[in-house]
Amino acid sequence: MTLQAIPEMPKYEQALIGIIHTLPAERIQQILDYARYIQTQTLEDFALLEDENPEDIAADEARWDAQFAASQSELTTMAARVRAEIAAGKARPMGFTKDGKIVPA
Repeated sequence: MTLQAIPEMPKYEQALIGIIHTLPAERIQQILDYARYIQTQTLEDFALLEDENPEDIAADEARWDAQFAASQSELTTMAARVRAEIAAGKARPMGFTKDGKIVPA
């Protein structure tokens, strides 16, 4: 049996592992979840971000602002309904575990 040399880890990997070793388990789980999210993104998703120019971004923000302004009446109605449900005891508070999962409160 021959031994194979282990290639040296790149500096960014060393830095990341060094940071991870200082964190509590629940924070490491958050980093892992985020890394998995990033892993699911396609190169096309990132290319779209790079292709945006300031004018496109401003136009997109203007569209979102207009949609948000147009929905104020519906949002006000929903908020009133939620307040009424809370006042009537129909709503329960949300509880969360340390890893961010929802549990009965």
